[in-house]
Amino acid sequence: MTLLRVCVLPFYKRHTLPALPLSNLRRAKYFGTVVAIALTACTPPRVLPFDDSYVATSADPASYWQGFQNKIDSQQTAIYSHPPDKNLVDTKITYDLPALVDLALHTNPETKASWEEAKAAAAKLEKNRSSWYPTLTAMAFGQYFKTSFPIPGSALVSTGDAASGSLNLAWTLFDFGRREALIDAGVQRLNAANFAFNRKHQEIAYRVASSFFSYQASLSKIMATQQTLETASAGTASVKAKLDQGLATRPDLLLAIQEQAKASYDLQDSRGSVIQAKADLTTNLGISPSYSLQLIDLSKLPLPKGLVQSVEKIVDEALEQRPDLMARLAELRARESEVKKARAEFWPKVTLGGSLGNQYWGNVQTTPPGNESYSASNLVGSGMLTMEWTLFDGFERNHAVQEAEAKKEASKAQLEALRLEIMRDIWKAYADTKTTLEKREFALALLKAAEESYAATQESYAQGFSTVIELLSAQKDLAHARYTEIDSRASLLRSAAALVYAAGGQDI
Repeated sequence: MTLLRVCVLPFYKRHTLPALPLSNLRRAKYFGTVVAIALTACTPPRVLPFDDSYVATSADPASYWQGFQNKIDSQQTAIYSHPPDKNLVDTKITYDLPALVDLALHTNPETKASWEEAKAAAAKLEKNRSSWYPTLTAMAFGQYFKTSFPIPGSALVSTGDAASGSLNLAWTLFDFGRREALIDAGVQRLNAANFAFNRKHQEIAYRVASSFFSYQASLSKIMATQQTLETASAGTASVKAKLDQGLATRPDLLLAIQEQAKASYDLQDSRGSVIQAKADLTTNLGISPSYSLQLIDLSKLPLPKGLVQSVEKIVDEALEQRPDLMARLAELRARESEVKKARAEFWPKVTLGGSLGNQYWGNVQTTPPGNESYSASNLVGSGMLTMEWTLFDGFERNHAVQEAEAKKEASKAQLEALRLEIMRDIWKAYADTKTTLEKREFALALLKAAEESYAATQESYAQGFSTVIELLSAQKDLAHARYTEIDSRASLLRSAAALVYAAGGQDI
């Protein structure tokens, strides 16, 4: 029995974004690699193009993966004109699921947006840390002055030039925990941004995997509808041959032609579904749908046959490591620090201040009593220790504490709500995976029985022992069984992917 055991490849090392300046930054667990290893095993794939006009060439996924990073670093020419930021797409190589996930992490704009949010949180933390340092300000001014002071019988007029330059120092020595709380909140928000960045990677990987499986299912349905059309055409030919021999009626032939027309309609409808599935996949990849990519075919690879861990163990591990839950916990701790800061505002602040500079007076003249002029240059300075304590502010600080505490309690409630949501998602995904595993066995049995039934009915009809109604009914049952088998495969892949995503990328 093949078990659903999931491993994690070092996808994060292949990502080109730099690490954030935080000691406890966790590596993003790229869920797409987990699903790929769990569901594709090691069977050499059969290549399928994105559209029929592109000629596919086979490639080994292992050898491709080793050279993938070197290939995407070079400029590639697409079949259409694309923006220059999409030069990571290579239409000449075969993409397996891990490669598609890696491509999405480079091209999907949501990844960049999440990364920039994490960078902003890191910058804000460093900005908050600057409050521990003194502030040094340089000041300078120059002026020409003319003053007049009335004296008996005349006025005393002074004219001249003046200039001053100084360095001013301001340094907060004690603030009773304001800065510590502000920096603690910044650290926790950086943690939250890092966890959100990791979860965004998992989300993009999950969406790529899910749309990839849907696209593969759409391609499989095209082959199934083609087989159904060929079967219907063969049935029509058989009925026509019997009609020529006088062993069938005109209504029998019309019924067969009707089923053939319906099969042709279903074929065109399935081709339209492929276009839609391709658009969904390229959107999740963050590229234009006009790209023609070669993808591996998962239809002949072994599927998982069972679950390794119990649902309770998966839930316990998810509650310990899911990035979005860790981000919500970090936000709660940040709000606790904000409560501390709001309470610290009731206490005074002690600040050291001082200035050192030079004052210059030049070409100073007075009229009367004479026309003498003089200049002077003096070194001036000052130093002070200031205590600032707000005694009454109209209860502003009281309300600030109440606001901070209310936000903290809201964050607690959000954390609990997310915990319950995670438990619900895992239980649902676990049940869906178990159900699809069982449905897969029944779908295979149904397909086998439908194939045997159609073969027997076709032979019986050729011998004249079955009616055309029975033959067409067997054709419908066979077509339905083919679609059921394809849907069971796609549902199993998607439900397993959903379970891995709900579990936070852990082994299941």
